[in-house]
Amino acid sequence: MGGWEYAIWGLFGGFAVEGLEFSGAIRRTGDWPWRSPGEPGPLPLLASVVIRLGVGSGLAVAAGITGQVSGPFGALAIGVAAPLLVEQITRALPATAPPRLPAGLPAPEEPMPAERRGSEVDPAPGSAHRELTVHRGAGGDDD
Repeated sequence: MGGWEYAIWGLFGGFAVEGLEFSGAIRRTGDWPWRSPGEPGPLPLLASVVIRLGVGSGLAVAAGITGQVSGPFGALAIGVAAPLLVEQITRALPATAPPRLPAGLPAPEEPMPAERRGSEVDPAPGSAHRELTVHRGAGGDDD
């Protein structure tokens, strides 16, 4: 399959989800959704659908041309799952880039080597010093 074919299948997957959500909104409101209070108007609704379809199509092309999916059903599934995929990808990325120091400022001091840390005087009892220990387990949401 070529890139355009992946794009079309991704579009169809996104369109299927949007169509089902739109159908549910019509049933819920009993009218066109934008005519009900609290629902987005037709232009914001259209913009959100175009964005959703574009993201689904783009992810399907990216997955297809890199060999992550090999056929129409995989590209369709990428189009359906596009919002979840983007959410998972962004969770895996760092929240912010490390701060950049302005030119001319000295770099921060390096952390103390492990062999010297043990020789430091322990903080006074009752002080605000607390050690943080991180445990990594197998499975679960925090891994």
